[in-house]
Amino acid sequence: MTGSLQLPSAALLVTALLFAACGGGAADRGTPGSDPQAQAPADSSAGSSEASDPASLPVTVADIDRWKKGMEAELAVVRESGEKLKSAKSGEDTLSALMGVQEMATIPAGARAAGIDEERYKAVRSNLSAAVAYLTPHLGGIDTTLLSAEQRDEMRRMNAAQLEQLKGAVPGEVVEALKPNAEALRKQEIELSGARLKGAGI
Repeated sequence: MTGSLQLPSAALLVTALLFAACGGGAADRGTPGSDPQAQAPADSSAGSSEASDPASLPVTVADIDRWKKGMEAELAVVRESGEKLKSAKSGEDTLSALMGVQEMATIPAGARAAGIDEERYKAVRSNLSAAVAYLTPHLGGIDTTLLSAEQRDEMRRMNAAQLEQLKGAVPGEVVEALKPNAEALRKQEIELSGARLKGAGI
């Protein structure tokens, strides 16, 4: 097999997987009209089997720091894979480096850094990501400066309603704890998403 024949198809494959993993990208969250149920997890109150599953439990204030540490670890993996891509000498090396920037490859490192298992980490990052996006609609979404005062008020009401929909997974006290650091966490998440694309050569 030659690298020149495999590289285009490998890059296209990983590009498609990256966009699928991102679920449309960070910019799609926190905007008016987005579906809160798409961000919210299944109701964790349904059945004792779910209650005994750590991944189904609501996030806690302590999970905020776990998520931050997890994103830092994921970013390190992505950057390492990006360096490997630069020095790749074969199609196999290139494909390995491209696969290394995907969420499926970085989540284990994030979970280890967070000190929780992978399923719990995925739940934490998903729920906190949704909450932070609703708290910072001006980041990675539409330009709120282009909206009228009435439109901004409507956006705030809609995002508040979406946070209410998340309360089973992200309790009120967690939302309050997120608020002072929501912008920094959102920027960190956007940086990670951008690094994935850059690491894949996009």
